Amino acid sequence: MYSLKKDNLISLPSIGSFVEAFILEKEKRALFIDLSPYGTGIIQGANYLDTKSYIKKLEIGAKVLVKILDWNNEEGLIEMALQNLEKEKAWKKIKEMKKDDETLTLLISEVNAGGLMGNIENIKGFLPASQLSKSHYPKVEEGNKNKILEKLKFLIGEKIQVKILDFDPSANKLIFSEKLVEKDKMKDIISKYKIGDKIQVTITKIVDFGAFVKLEDTEADGLVHISEISNQPIDRIENILKEGETKEAKIINIDNDKISLSFKALKDKSPVETK
Repeated sequence: MYSLKKDNLISLPSIGSFVEAFILEKEKRALFIDLSPYGTGIIQGANYLDTKSYIKKLEIGAKVLVKILDWNNEEGLIEMALQNLEKEKAWKKIKEMKKDDETLTLLISEVNAGGLMGNIENIKGFLPASQLSKSHYPKVEEGNKNKILEKLKFLIGEKIQVKILDFDPSANKLIFSEKLVEKDKMKDIISKYKIGDKIQVTITKIVDFGAFVKLEDTEADGLVHISEISNQPIDRIENILKEGETKEAKIINIDNDKISLSFKALKDKSPVETK
């Protein structure tokens, strides 16, 4: 029933080319294709599994686009692969989303030690832990992978706002980033300020080179460099500032989503600082 028509008068399409054909018969692990006038084709194995969900939606007699892989396989059939038009449309939509820099809502469905998984346009994508926002990033001592995995599991079922970081349809690769959304939010907040503004900040972390601060009642962070803390020499920042303390500071520089502030700019710059 299924055989290649060996008609020397028919010019065969080249291997790797795409042609339109019709579904002849559906079986559990194979799809038979009517490729008249050339003969009957078959989609099986990995090529069948790759498009299984798409095949389920197709009816006998439906027109499909197939790729010629072999004109005469071991069974005497035309070996072919099905072009998943739904998937092509999905990748096209993803390309547009990336171009338009859209913010998307990603429902987290799976997790592994490296990050989270979710679907956009029925394409599974990956959200690396390194691309999570500060609020979602798992804080684990010494970066223990098992503990990171346990923390990430709590995000299954959560909806996270993300952007597309990278994609490659040929490799079936789709990478998301929550950091890009966070970065845009910071830019929006910081755009409301200008150099010279005096604002209230809360000291969130003291490091060797200065103090990180939270701006007023926002999610935006800033940095007070050690050189901008005091007019007097500093042995230990902890002797002057305390984490959790709220103080007034002056904005001295804004660079995209980064903001630098100063405490000493608000003080009398006389040789002797009033304590």
